[in-house]
Amino acid sequence: MKGLSNELIAILAVGRAAPRTMSRYQQLVHYAATAALVVICASSAVEIGGTGSVRAAGGAAATGQPPRPVTFSRDVAPILDANCVGCHRPDGIGPFSLTTYAHARPRAARIATVTAERRMPPWKPVPGHGRFRNERRLSDAEIALLSRWAATGAAEGDPADLPAAQPPLGGWQLGAPDLVVAMPAPFPLPAGGADVYRNFVLPVELDARRWVRAIELRPGAGGGRVIHHARILLDETGAASVLDAGEAAPGYDGLMLDHARFPAGHFLGWAPGKTPAAVPDEIAWPLDPGTDLVVQLHLLPGPEPVDVEPAVGIHFADRPATLTPVSVLLTSKAIRIPAGAPAHVIEDRYRLPIAVDVLGIAPHMHYLGKSIEARATLPDGREEPLLRIDDWDFNRQDEYRYEEPIHLPAGTRLRVRFTFDNSTANPHNPHDPPVTVGFGPAATDEMAELMLQVLPVGDTAALVRSLAVKRARDDILGYQALLRADPADHVNHAALAVRYLDVGQVALAREHLERSIGIDPDFADAHYNLGGVALAEGDTASAIAAYRRAVALRPAYPEAHNNLGGLLAATGALDEAMVHYRLAVRFDPGHSGAHYNLANVLLARGRTETAIRHYRLALEAAPDDPEIRSGLARALAAAGNRAPR
Repeated sequence: MKGLSNELIAILAVGRAAPRTMSRYQQLVHYAATAALVVICASSAVEIGGTGSVRAAGGAAATGQPPRPVTFSRDVAPILDANCVGCHRPDGIGPFSLTTYAHARPRAARIATVTAERRMPPWKPVPGHGRFRNERRLSDAEIALLSRWAATGAAEGDPADLPAAQPPLGGWQLGAPDLVVAMPAPFPLPAGGADVYRNFVLPVELDARRWVRAIELRPGAGGGRVIHHARILLDETGAASVLDAGEAAPGYDGLMLDHARFPAGHFLGWAPGKTPAAVPDEIAWPLDPGTDLVVQLHLLPGPEPVDVEPAVGIHFADRPATLTPVSVLLTSKAIRIPAGAPAHVIEDRYRLPIAVDVLGIAPHMHYLGKSIEARATLPDGREEPLLRIDDWDFNRQDEYRYEEPIHLPAGTRLRVRFTFDNSTANPHNPHDPPVTVGFGPAATDEMAELMLQVLPVGDTAALVRSLAVKRARDDILGYQALLRADPADHVNHAALAVRYLDVGQVALAREHLERSIGIDPDFADAHYNLGGVALAEGDTASAIAAYRRAVALRPAYPEAHNNLGGLLAATGALDEAMVHYRLAVRFDPGHSGAHYNLANVLLARGRTETAIRHYRLALEAAPDDPEIRSGLARALAAAGNRAPR
């Protein structure tokens, strides 16, 4: 027997054991392939007597001849098709195409280098810390094959050996969507300047409720260069359209949107490097007629003006969902990373009140991010690794879905550890020299977030209540940190006050609202929330005065008009209450509460047909609200019509 070559020994070493990240099915396939590889490699190095011959890897017969040359058509194209051309195609997000020999040949050396260094295909999770679907990892044998191809002249081979051509995707990574919603006109982003937060309204034309299994954002020709990240939210109220209509250019400004939301248990976002993924039909999310998509873009203007024109592709499920997931967010908003710190650690922990099945995980940091590790400690002390990334790259963010759901019993403690590098050794550090960096939405700020998508096993309401308390705690700690850095920020004083009010700390809420108003007496939101504090204190007169001040400062303030109308109606001032209810629905045509309140007053005054119309409008905005359905039933009964089912 002749000795095996170093290359063959390396290939055999890879095949000795199936990776722990494989499912049982994948392991069986792996062992079968390994066994075949052993036979092929050994036979290429062994002199076999007789007339038979066995072809070696690369196509050589066991006759002492050199290995068959590696070619693009037969050997390289299948690897690229399976792992690379999803992005590297003419209509893809990659900077160049790899779909043909003409495209790949000039980049052969680069392909060999980036795959050997495992920079491509991009896949950040460390093996052994979670088993994920659609892992983009090349085997050592595939990497060795690409290196041989580059080193031996990058031959084309016989085009007849090429795999079947993949169908064109039209710019969509998941293929042609069932529905595409797009902006009617591009948004002209000026050159230079500070970060821009802009919200764009994309109406969805549907005749009936549909269930969505996947959604994909296409940034557009210029958008890929200036979009830092995007969130895709749902607005069923019509408020976003009203705000959009009030602007000359497409969209409207703003970071915090109280009129739009994510689907329950789902996070719809986009960042550079993110790969869209479909969820099973069982956990698809509902999309109703009359709903608008609100695409919130964080834009980083460049040296040249750019037309921003994103589009969203929607893929529908074949059947309604049967399960509703919940989002568990581990985060810290009290971030303060000292200048020069090479490994600043921030942690968050959470104890699960009920058992859950974890379906997916999505981390998020900015440019100072260095590494992240998440794990679960079960009640019996065993630890379950959830995710580990040792070389965070903002431009390679993704959402990872587990090969099989991870069951975590009640009492499991979740822990995430974020590490940041704010030193000059970090080539992505946006500050030179480094400066102290805190929490914030700007690209030069930092975030530390880890979202788990889970299916509750038990009392879902208990989990939701527990998470609401955690969210309030996170927000309070975050706003306290921001105010320590800038005590004169009137917006953060008001935001902290709202969180205090949410947890029943009325006195602290009043203190921060009064400080906000002291800094900026014309801040309408502070006066509006001061009305809520007065109500919590039982002072109706002061609440009315606060709401009057809010609408005086901002006439197009539907929530303030509705709340003011409610208090006026309670004091018997029905005529003035109706004025404010009408103003509320004028500025927010989808405001179910204002339509309902107005309908109640109209019905009490005998204006039954008009009341029915407003009850129906309220029901369109909130179809599952039992009080609205009851009010409509009363109105229909008064009019001699049948009640709704």
